[in-house]
Amino acid sequence: MALSIGLDTAVKALRAHQLAVDVAAHNIANAQTPGFSRQRVLLRPIGLESSAWSARDSLLGKPGFGVDARDVHRIRDAFMDFQARQALSDRGRHAAFATPLRNAETVFNDPSDDGLSALLARFWAAWHDVANEPESSAARTALVHAAQTFTIRVQAAYADLDLQRRNLNQQVRALADEINAHAREIASLNLQIKQVELNGDRANDLRDRRDLLLDKLAELASIQYAESETGEVSIYLGSHELVVGTTARTIIAGPDTADPTMTKLTWQVDGFDVVASGGRLKGVLDARDQALPDLMRKLDFFAIGIINGVNTIHRQGYGLDNTTGLDFLLGTGAADLRLNPVLAANPHQIATSATASAPGDASIALRIAGLELQPNMVAGIPATSLVTGETLSPGVTLTGLSVAGSLQPGNYTIVENPPASGTLELQYDGSPIGTYNAAAISAPGGTITFTNGSTVVATLHVAVSGPYSAAQQVADLTSPGNDTIRIEVAPGDYYGNLVAVLGADVNRALGMEQSSGLLVDHLDTMRQAAHGVNIDEEVTSLQAAQHAYNAAARVITVIDDMLDTLINRTGVTR
Repeated sequence: MALSIGLDTAVKALRAHQLAVDVAAHNIANAQTPGFSRQRVLLRPIGLESSAWSARDSLLGKPGFGVDARDVHRIRDAFMDFQARQALSDRGRHAAFATPLRNAETVFNDPSDDGLSALLARFWAAWHDVANEPESSAARTALVHAAQTFTIRVQAAYADLDLQRRNLNQQVRALADEINAHAREIASLNLQIKQVELNGDRANDLRDRRDLLLDKLAELASIQYAESETGEVSIYLGSHELVVGTTARTIIAGPDTADPTMTKLTWQVDGFDVVASGGRLKGVLDARDQALPDLMRKLDFFAIGIINGVNTIHRQGYGLDNTTGLDFLLGTGAADLRLNPVLAANPHQIATSATASAPGDASIALRIAGLELQPNMVAGIPATSLVTGETLSPGVTLTGLSVAGSLQPGNYTIVENPPASGTLELQYDGSPIGTYNAAAISAPGGTITFTNGSTVVATLHVAVSGPYSAAQQVADLTSPGNDTIRIEVAPGDYYGNLVAVLGADVNRALGMEQSSGLLVDHLDTMRQAAHGVNIDEEVTSLQAAQHAYNAAARVITVIDDMLDTLINRTGVTR
């Protein structure tokens, strides 16, 4: 009985250490496999609890029944995975946002000899040359070429930005397809893992594949996930379930009702919008729906400001043949900005004089050339905009406006928020940047100052004859409709501000991408240290398993010799 037990124990040892060799070989084979987690055989002694040995025998120190090596565990740190996936989501978002901004920066190609700022400078210089020699055909022809080069370049910049936005729109569709594909595969893996583990086995490699897909999914979109007792992972994207058990929800990419040229993502199950809070999807949507449209809007304002400024003066002048009333530039914005083809074909019709039959008069040309430094670069001002000298109410006149240097040129709307509160809010593009609480001012009068905390954002200066109550201040600025403060800037300064803000946005986006990338690398290094395969460690484990296997084999040899002695060399002597 004892020898058979010893033999059985040795056989179990052979099997256990053979399994350890197999696991080490499996680890070594997958040392470079993405997402693979190293595995270890869980060796446990088989005790006496379930044996036929009596309690008394166990107390007497009887041996056990060998080793149990049925379980093969994978080494994985769930908390570190969670941290890494959050970092992957942040890196995906910042990288997806930074790339379009970096591409947009190349559209303007500034500062360079061929950038828009250089072409704008040549345009103004050509007007100065015409002002110096209003009767010169060469100067007028040079102006035509400078104007055509500048306007074509503005058109091209706008078209490039629009193309980049449409390319991002295609990326939205591609990202939706990737998310759907990963979700379907994870749902399939959930089923396979559940089936394997219900049979008592370990689905280690299937779990590795699922974890790798979770990493990829986290980089595409910010997700939340949880594992059930049966091993299935449920995934949430926003407030919706992307994967529940063995079922994957589908994201539909279709035209946006607000803008049919753009793609909107919705859930097939209920038609609600997909809300992305992170990942590449969030970065692409932010660039497509916010950054690039804002840049295109600013370029439009720039073009409209040039068109309005130049044409307003040019229509008042006369060409060499007394032609008058012509627009120098045509178009409604940056997309179709162009030189008037009549003037391109007949440069002598370019208006330079303020009176007819005065070819040597260059006053109109000088006024247009002077636009280079004249603050007139604000477009789309509504009729309710405030201008210097405007009568706000009887006895109250707006005499001036001073703003903080950090404010961008554009339209700043004054609203009472909340309504009937006596608090004025200064907004830019719908976002509050400063407030003024008239009721809190003890002596309302010559200034209306908007502040952000302790920082003064903008100040309206008014001339008042007679009492000017807090209630009247609010009423003057919000009735009958919200007013808009007009902040103006010269064309070159406006464009310089546009490029400077873009450059700052690019640097900020690249910085965020770099910092999030460093965090991902750091966490990935920690994860690899936790569950990655170390070849030297595996070789050591392999050698240890080999020696244990040889020892178990030696035990069998010894028991075989003992059985031989017992059977063949013992007996009754006659």
